[in-house]
Amino acid sequence: DVWLVGGSSNVGCAVLRQQKFTGEEMADLSAGIDPLSPPPEGIRYYPLTKVGERFPVNDPSKQPVLTPVPDSRKDFLHGLLHGIAEVERDGYKVLAKMGASEVTKVLTAGGGSVNPTWTKMREGMIGCTVERAANSDAAY
Repeated sequence: DVWLVGGSSNVGCAVLRQQKFTGEEMADLSAGIDPLSPPPEGIRYYPLTKVGERFPVNDPSKQPVLTPVPDSRKDFLHGLLHGIAEVERDGYKVLAKMGASEVTKVLTAGGGSVNPTWTKMREGMIGCTVERAANSDAAY
C-alpha cells in the first residue's frame, strides 16, 4: 500500500521559528543531540504554535506545552524535535487504528528533511525508515 499523508496536525516545525531557532543554529545544535535518547528529564512538549489541535487528537482548546524552557538551547531543541516526532508517531498509530496499513517507510520533504538527527529520531519513534524524498521542496 502507498498513501500520502499531509500535515493535518497543528504541530510542526513552525514552532522552531517561533522560538527563534535559525537554520544554522538548528544544524549546529542537532549535531550534539543523541536522536535515540529522550530529552532531559522534565522536558516533554506538545509543540503547538497556538491553541488548538486537529490530529492526532481533535481538541480545539488544546494548549501548547512549551515549558519548562531549559537554559540549554540544545536541550530545548531536543525537546521540541522529540515532541514533533511524538505527534507524528501518534498520528500513524491513529491511522492504523482506523484501518490504514502499517507504515514501513516515510519519504519526507521540507526544511526538516535536511536534518539527519531529526530523521534518525523519527525513525526510532515511528519504527521505520525515514528518507528524504527525491524532491524535498515542501510545495512540490
